Amino acid sequence: MQYLDDDIVNLRRPDGSEAQYYWGDGCNVLSEPEGKKEVEIVGLRGVVDRGFIDGRARLRSDALLRLSMVDVQQGDGLIIETPSGKVIFIDGGDNQLFARHANARFPKTSDDDPLIVDLILITHGDADHFDGLTELRKSETDTRPQKRIFVAPKRIFHNGIVKRPLKKLTGERRKETEMFGRTVEADGRVFIVDLVDDQATVPEVDRNGKFNTWVETLEAWGSRVERATGKPIEKRRLDHTSVGAFDFLAADNISVELLGPITDIIDKDVGLRFLGEPPDDANLMLGTVAAKVGSPSASHTINGHSINFRLRYGNVRFLFTGDMNQEAGQRLREALPGAAVRAEILKAPHHGSADFDMEFLKEVSPVVSLISSGDESEAKEYIHPRATLIAALGKAGRTTPSIIFCTELAAFFKVLGSVNDPKDAARKVFAFERTNFGISHVRTDGERVLAFTHSGKKLMNEAYRFTVSATGEISFAAKAVRRAAPKL
Repeated sequence: MQYLDDDIVNLRRPDGSEAQYYWGDGCNVLSEPEGKKEVEIVGLRGVVDRGFIDGRARLRSDALLRLSMVDVQQGDGLIIETPSGKVIFIDGGDNQLFARHANARFPKTSDDDPLIVDLILITHGDADHFDGLTELRKSETDTRPQKRIFVAPKRIFHNGIVKRPLKKLTGERRKETEMFGRTVEADGRVFIVDLVDDQATVPEVDRNGKFNTWVETLEAWGSRVERATGKPIEKRRLDHTSVGAFDFLAADNISVELLGPITDIIDKDVGLRFLGEPPDDANLMLGTVAAKVGSPSASHTINGHSINFRLRYGNVRFLFTGDMNQEAGQRLREALPGAAVRAEILKAPHHGSADFDMEFLKEVSPVVSLISSGDESEAKEYIHPRATLIAALGKAGRTTPSIIFCTELAAFFKVLGSVNDPKDAARKVFAFERTNFGISHVRTDGERVLAFTHSGKKLMNEAYRFTVSATGEISFAAKAVRRAAPKL
């Protein structure tokens, strides 16, 4: 099999319709009539399309590293495909959107022939990062083949924190510092020491509803994974001291450096310190003053202790941050002053929250920043991404241009006008239809990079190409190479 080597290639199907494919998509050449190539487009699960492309379209023999940030609205959900075909899920939102994308991307799965997912990495235990992964299992019962997917995850990595129910069995509301199990105090700080590799080891009564559903999902997948891989699911807690977790990527020449969460040793316990409520103050974003930590906050603690890591392929580095906040960013800079965080591709922290560390962003010095956000309801309205964060990413960017993709901004809504309210036929509402989800893609061979997203207009997209030298020097192409579909 070969792979497309032009950035964007339009394909003409035999019925005259067009589709668009991109650098690195698999391609089998069937024939070469004058001025054209008849091809099959091949995905991880087999042939996905067939038609004709421009005869001048370039092909290559080597596969790419592919990253997609899926539009899951308010949440995170990313997919990595390695050159050898390994699949990694990083988070999965809290709705059906991640599963729907996976259904379309990896078709024709079954209980006997599931998609082997080499790793599901959950950056932290907030529902908008992992509850959507349970939709993968729920989809298995859908009667429509195109709406279901069967997966077999080899590994589940997470930060070890399990959320407790908001209320105790007595009906009493838990304190912030009681939300994650046993804690100890040292030097005036509170540390979580109930950190586990397998979340099922926490009694059901001590797990909140989302974690109970997740544990049930893993139990349901267990026998399938053993049939498909010959081994049980590897469940593992990660922190900045973990070693060997990503050795399975060595054959792809991919290296991973774990940066967080940063643990402390208290007596003989491994602990994660409780983080505090940040000040509602623009100075928080300057990065030039120490964070003024307020009272202990469960939400800021679980966010700040997201798994964050740098993945390197050739000259190109990706930094994944989960929901890292300002206190966590400052803590990383102080605790690991020699840590390498510079990266060409940055998964922006916490959906574009105002709670960020400017000095950390400067150290990363990204070329492409990816923001996953979507305030789709009043209950999830956090004003993400913040204007200050977008400006900070531009200011911290290594180059001009500095590329910032945001799922919420790349999505497209078509005006439908006045229609009957589906919940109340007697009531009219002014409606919009989402016709394009804001997925963003980055592909690389370790030197050349293509970053692109789609639009609400067919065959129109925003795409940038650049190269990265061994010393991190960036050279942008004037424009992406596009090949129009040939006439039949």
